[in-house]
Amino acid sequence: MVYLLHFNKNYQHARHYIGFVDGGQEELEARIKHHRSGTGAKLMKVIKEAGIDFELARTWPEGDRNFERRLKNMKKASQYCPICRRNHESIKHG
Repeated sequence: MVYLLHFNKNYQHARHYIGFVDGGQEELEARIKHHRSGTGAKLMKVIKEAGIDFELARTWPEGDRNFERRLKNMKKASQYCPICRRNHESIKHG
């Protein structure tokens, strides 16, 4: 499963984290707990140290590591983030 985390504020240029977990919902919840504790990915460690919170924005249940890598390489996570899209729409129509 591939997942997208949305940070409540930017860390330098980063607003999202895209990750992969081998398994289903239980494994995803465990991985998010690791991220919240600052273990695992380096970016998530510095996010925690900076006091930045995040939320799960989207999942791709059938996504594999190759799909995760393709998403990361595109560097357009905000286009796939429903939170960013909602915020963009409210500004556009506000």
